[in-house]
Order: sequence, then structure tokens, then C-alpha cells
Amino acid sequence: MVSELHSQELPSSVVELGGAVKTLDAANNRLAALPPALSALTGLQRLVLSQNAIACLPPALCSLTCLKVLLLDGNALTSLPADLGALSKLEKLSVAGNRLTALPESLGALPALRSLCVARNALATLPPSLRGCGALEELDASGNSLSELPGELGQLTRLRVLLLDDNALRTLPSPLLLGCTSLSTLSLHGNPVQMNALEQTAGWTEMQARTQGKNAKRVAGGVLLGQKGLDDGLDHQLTRVVVPHT
Repeated sequence: MVSELHSQELPSSVVELGGAVKTLDAANNRLAALPPALSALTGLQRLVLSQNAIACLPPALCSLTCLKVLLLDGNALTSLPADLGALSKLEKLSVAGNRLTALPESLGALPALRSLCVARNALATLPPSLRGCGALEELDASGNSLSELPGELGQLTRLRVLLLDDNALRTLPSPLLLGCTSLSTLSLHGNPVQMNALEQTAGWTEMQARTQGKNAKRVAGGVLLGQKGLDDGLDHQLTRVVVPHT
């Protein structure tokens, strides 16, 4: 682990270990770039580079095909590599708090991806290719500039958690509501969407029925409601739908 050393570059001694390195935690440094020699870490499974100053990722990153976890939160990234889809074993990708304006279409080529966090960037849309992430269970796109979502997200039948707070959404696509049959947590705080508009969207009734069927509870206006009325809202494991106040 080489985190919190205030380093401006990765120590050469780390790269020299080659395929023996399984985890590399270089968070909370001052890294501005990664060396091409990173490709020598052929056995790397977990790479943590959060809270640095990285503005660009080298092509060498996409050669680390054993990666399962890639954390890049709090950097200065404006784009992700077009070949990111080569990381076929990747299960968790987090790039929150960067300067991304778009995501590569190749994200849809990540069949093992279960958790994707792209919160607090400058995304105006999500790529329709995400439909290819058949294992995706959690998607956090809060704090962006999303005004609409691609209907192709409805093909994510394993998606359980969808966080969309603080965007510019006025509605949700019907295919998403109808197709995401595992969706149990949907958060839309800080969007201009109105509850009456959601209720008139095809698929909303079906989604409400699915969630209420699991726990006989729902959330309206951020307050958890049960069959007997107001609930204390302390059980965060309950299936819930969170919408803004209207």
C-alpha cells in the first residue's frame, strides 16, 4: 500500500513486483499520471487511485485484465479510455467526483460489472450500451446533468439500486420501469420530476406493485409509508421508492 504518502508518482519498486501484486492502494496522494509500465502488474485485481490529481488514464490500464475493482473517485478525469471494455472481469467501477462529460460505449462490454458509480460528474446522458452489463446491480448517477435516461436501461434485469438524485430528470422511460424487474431502490431527490407525471408513465404502476408486493411498503415524498400509515423509516433494508416532494 502506498496511500497517503503525498507521492507525485508511483514508486518504481511497485511496478517491479510485476504479476505478484494483487492489490494496489495509492489513494490520497498527488498522482497526476500513471506510468505506461503499469501494464507489468498483470495479476492486479484491485486498484485504488481515489483522491489524486489524475487527469488522463494510460492505455496500459486496459491491459490489466484481472482487475475486479477499480476506484478512481476524486480525480480530475475528463474522459475514460475507449477500451475500458477490455476489463472483462471488472465487478466494481467508481469514478465519482471527476469531470466526466460522457462515458465510453465500451462500458457495455463489462459482463461482470455489478456496481457502477459515476456520481458528481457532468454527464448529460448515459450510454445505451449499458444494457450489456447484465450483472449490474447498483448504479449511482447522482449529481450530474441528466435530463433523460436511455430506455435500454430496462434490459438490466438484475438492477436493484438506481440513484439519480440531483439531476434534471422530468420523467423516466417506460422500458426502464417495465424491464428492471429487480429494482427495489429508486431515488430521485433534487430532480424536477413530479409525482403525478410518474404515476401517468407506463410501467410505474407495475413497478409500484412489484415493490409493494415484496414489503407492502412504499416511500412518497421521502417518507416511508406502510399499510398502517406513517412508518419510522429506520429500516434501510426495505424496498423503497424515493421521489421528491410535490
